[in-house]
Amino acid sequence: MNYPRLVVTVAISLLLSVSPYDSLKAATAGINASETYQTLEGFGASMAFWYGELYDHPEKEDIYEYAFHELGLDILRLRNLYGKSARFDIYQEFADRIYTYSENDVIIFLSSWGPPGNLKSNNSPNNGGTLKKNTSGEYDYEGFAQYWYDSLIEFYDWGIYPDYISIQNEPGFEVEWESCKFESHETTSFAGYDQALAAVYDAIQDLDFIPKILAPEVLGIGYNLFPKYANAMNQDYVDAYAYHLYHGGDGNENPDSFITNLSSIANSYSDKPIFQTEYDYGGWFNTAWLMHNCLVYGNLSAYLYWTIMGTSDIDAAFIKMGHNHFTVTKNYWAFRQFSKFIHAEWQRVGAEIDNEGVKVSAYISPHDDMLTVVIINTGEEEEIEFNIQDFLVDGGEIIRTSETEDGTVISNDYDGSTTLVLPPHSITTVAFTGEKTGIKETADAHADELLLSRCYPNPFNAMTTIEFSIQEKSRIQLKIYDVSGRELQTLINRTMPAGKHRVNFNAKDLISGIYFYQIYAGPGHKETHKMILIK
Repeated sequence: MNYPRLVVTVAISLLLSVSPYDSLKAATAGINASETYQTLEGFGASMAFWYGELYDHPEKEDIYEYAFHELGLDILRLRNLYGKSARFDIYQEFADRIYTYSENDVIIFLSSWGPPGNLKSNNSPNNGGTLKKNTSGEYDYEGFAQYWYDSLIEFYDWGIYPDYISIQNEPGFEVEWESCKFESHETTSFAGYDQALAAVYDAIQDLDFIPKILAPEVLGIGYNLFPKYANAMNQDYVDAYAYHLYHGGDGNENPDSFITNLSSIANSYSDKPIFQTEYDYGGWFNTAWLMHNCLVYGNLSAYLYWTIMGTSDIDAAFIKMGHNHFTVTKNYWAFRQFSKFIHAEWQRVGAEIDNEGVKVSAYISPHDDMLTVVIINTGEEEEIEFNIQDFLVDGGEIIRTSETEDGTVISNDYDGSTTLVLPPHSITTVAFTGEKTGIKETADAHADELLLSRCYPNPFNAMTTIEFSIQEKSRIQLKIYDVSGRELQTLINRTMPAGKHRVNFNAKDLISGIYFYQIYAGPGHKETHKMILIK
């Protein structure tokens, strides 16, 4: 099968003027818009503290504008304070503002630092501890599940509907501030995360709006911590995996030190999306470098960062609040090079470069009409040109953050005609508009009646999940084909009720390569999408 190829020599100098001989020494960045990887949930704000300070801040509307609009956030993470004198009017304002200021369909993610004191072994909402035992000497998993059920009901009463929940932030971490330690399996000293998760899962099934579950949201990816908890829990209860990055690599000095652990988790837990839900180390440049590694080697679908803090708290937060003022940090602009130009439902696509000091990743929009490339130059000044396959460029925008620039627009009418000059230690985003010209995945004209979501993970190793929605009861056929159009397997062939459905596809007997899945719901209701099997 032959696909059209477009070779675009891209770039720009600081003044948008270059020598015609510059391309002779430029490295080549190859972008393949038809080589697709994970689908993104997007980029998000980790928030857990300073709620009251933000709510009362005299410049809060400007803070909301910076945090929710200018960053282009897709996810807002809040701390579950139910049972601890939570001000739900504050939460309501946050939810309202992110919907008001954001141009995206923002999802709400609710994480707990620990249940109320009456459920804790030390009767304190703070200072460590684990679940309390009941009169029978058993850990009170039922009470913990009821706490989560009641929390969600309260949020719903305030008009806030969390899309995701994490039942316990950093469950294996015992500290002197608000926390609740769970071991992966129950011990005589600590409740079991596996049993707590099962109890919460069962309890929330009766809700009218059932959130998805992120787990296990451990402290870091070193010391085999993530597999310890992920393997202990029933993974059927979980919609996506989650972790932090406070160990497993050195974010301050060497973002590449995370690659081994990132790759190991991505390869071993490829059946669901993976979220990085809280981090703040490394300074502005290493922040972007680590984001690149997480997306490329960790196959992350979402990356969240501490966003709004007080002046005496985390130095790396994006926005630092004083009593009557606020400042926007350099980390903000580094993160924005990704978050403003890549969003939920985008897919990472193939990207490589023949220069070890330059990191390149690329992402395509769900409608295949936007292609964003993020380039991180880790060394001295470099020059590159692009070889773009299967995407016809119409124009675009170049945005850069460097030692002297903060999200600076270098060009807003970029036609891809010059070589791209990368300043030392810089992050350059090229946001192309145009049209994908390679494999055409099809969707019928009745998209409001039939929706076939892209499978995840994609690419996948042996197992992937396909989701689809139908508006009314229909006879559904879901089939798998190879690249020659030969039918390989029928996954569904029956009448199904209206609503959202999910089916797993096991490709253990197939060889690596490109395959297609097609859903048929009657005449004129057919969609086809591509998936990539890698063994």
